[in-house]
Amino acid sequence: MKIRNLSLLTLVTAILVATVPIQNALAVSATLYGEVTDDGGDPDLYVWFQYGKTTSYGYETPQQTKYGTGEFSATTTGLEMCTTYHYRAAAKHKNYDDTKYGEDKTFTTECPVEVDLKVNNSDGLITVPYRNRTVTLSWTSKYADTCTAETVSKPSGSNVNWSGTKSTSGSEPVTLDRAGLYTFKLTCKNNATGKTQSDTVQVDVQQPTLGVITKGVVITY
Repeated sequence: MKIRNLSLLTLVTAILVATVPIQNALAVSATLYGEVTDDGGDPDLYVWFQYGKTTSYGYETPQQTKYGTGEFSATTTGLEMCTTYHYRAAAKHKNYDDTKYGEDKTFTTECPVEVDLKVNNSDGLITVPYRNRTVTLSWTSKYADTCTAETVSKPSGSNVNWSGTKSTSGSEPVTLDRAGLYTFKLTCKNNATGKTQSDTVQVDVQQPTLGVITKGVVITY
């Protein structure tokens, strides 16, 4: 963002630094940059930014003192993920009520891919008896365009192969054909950003159990 002439104070947008998502969506931040190219002969200035979800903005960064020409910046925090924000730079002389604003610009915070894979509605390792070895794999995702399934591991001799392209949400029954530990993985991708996220679940199928009793004897003479 550039201030062409502080006597008329016209601002032109320059750089926008990409937002950096972290675990808490409310902690997304963005850094805005501006530049004073002409102080109009009075170098004692205040500079800041306005930002918000509409051109009404609603938020301002704290005013900073600035002496003369050069770049300035401010970091905004508490932004929402996957949201478009409007912003503009502002500047004024310390000794005059002559605030001017630059043109409106926008940026969009990142949409991080989320995926949740469950087995029989559970996130973790589950143990099932051999007689109940048909399980249901179900999944949901956010900000994903495609998902791919994979059977990461399975008992020796098993023919189970949960794999291939899947919808971004759904469920499927899978019959496990051997006793032992199975690991299933689902990876979902946002095609626009190339970002992916994966989730795994495990199922331990117990060995089949036998029941046997000794019954009475019939003696024949």
